[in-house]
This record gives sequence, C-alpha cells and structure tokens, in this order.
Amino acid sequence: MPPSADISDRSELGHAMSTPNDPILIDTQGDLLLHVHFNKDLTQDYRVSISVLRKQSSYFENLLDSTKFSEGSAVDSKLTHLRQSLTEIARVPPSELPTVTISDVAVGPADASTSLCESAFGLLLEILHGCLQWSIVKTKGYVRPNILALLAHYAEAFVAIPAVSLEIRALSEKGYIRGNAKPAMDIKEDKSRQKVYAGLILGLPDWVSTHSAALIIMGSKRWMEDEHHGSADSEEYPWDCLGGGVEGKL
Repeated sequence: MPPSADISDRSELGHAMSTPNDPILIDTQGDLLLHVHFNKDLTQDYRVSISVLRKQSSYFENLLDSTKFSEGSAVDSKLTHLRQSLTEIARVPPSELPTVTISDVAVGPADASTSLCESAFGLLLEILHGCLQWSIVKTKGYVRPNILALLAHYAEAFVAIPAVSLEIRALSEKGYIRGNAKPAMDIKEDKSRQKVYAGLILGLPDWVSTHSAALIIMGSKRWMEDEHHGSADSEEYPWDCLGGGVEGKL
C-alpha cells in the first residue's frame, strides 16, 4: 500500500503538528518540508528539494504536480506567496516552508522497527538528493540487511527504484554492501529473506540467487509452519512472504 499524503500550512497549525525532533536538513536550501509519520508516537521533519524529489521519484513527481493534486497546488501557492514577499527561499526557516505530510510509513511491529524505518527513510532521501551518509547504519564495516530491505521497500513505495538501485550497485562494488557473499549456514533466515527481497526490488540478481539458494538449503521456518497449520497470515514484514510468486518457487 503506497503511503498517504496531505498538505498543511504549519504557520496555521502551530504546535498541533509539532515534532520533538529538529528538522533534518537533507537539503539546507530546500523549498519543502516533509512531515513524516512513522507511527502515532514518532514523526520527523525533513527539509528537501522539490525539484530533486520530482526528478528522482515518480510518486513525488505526481504528488507535487500543481495540475494533478491538491498537495502540489497548495505547495505551489505557498512558494509563490513567499517569492512575492521577496523572500529568498534558502533563508526561509523550515517552519515557514510549505509542508507535505506523509503517513503510513512504518513497516512491521511499531515497537521493534520504528527506528529502523526512520533510518531507511532518511537514507532514501539522502540517496535521492545525492548526499548519502552511511555511517549511521553500518555495522562491522557493512550495511545491515534489514536497513537495505526497508530501503528497497521505500524505493518501491515511492517509485524511486532506478536512483536507489544505482547507488546500491555502486556501494556493493566498493565493498560497503556484501549482498552476494556466500552466506554462512548458520545465518538467520530473516537476513537471507531481507537480501532476496532487496535484490528482487533493486534488480540485483546475484543477491537473489545466492540467498534464495541459502533458504532452500537451510529450509524455512515459515514453510514448516504452513505445512502444519496451512498458509499463515501473520507476516509482519514484506519479506516474510516474498511476492511475485517467488515464495512458491523456493
């Protein structure tokens, strides 16, 4: 299900939509504030560039088109007002920028995944803006599989797969991501599933073949549960049951 969005003028909302966190400046001179709801207890603001988002993401290209959606029309109107006041957009504080609210962003159990979702969504925006900083998600010198899987999920949800895939391929070639490394036989099933899922979305066939082979060799707890109890309806993450008919072929 794609995320939902709406437009809001924060100068009128006051503290009603406030967040305990300062805005993250993805683009310090950006002309839009994304107000992102991860769950009812956590929101985060991101200062971003409209032109970059529209270029890199078909989701935002449509959402921010002033001729197609009310969100785009309202953003355009607010920017026009700011420019008519002879205000340089780069000097406008985040609280006075047009704001688009993105909801339904969290994936998985709220108590276990919210911080991971926040990291992955931030990485998506950094990739789209060409300012990627991997230090916050690297563990033992490489990027965590659950972050990669969530990043792939957001790339698909926001229709930004080409840009994300290109960046991930480049990082893989530099050794920051070991997606196609031969997995140890004691690797957790979730990690193999996460890499198969990311590989399918981002067009990385080596990841898919390597880690689907690991699933076949080691077996899947899910398959055993389905065999004894019928098809399970308890998926918490999108990789719990791989889509596109892949799960049935393993």
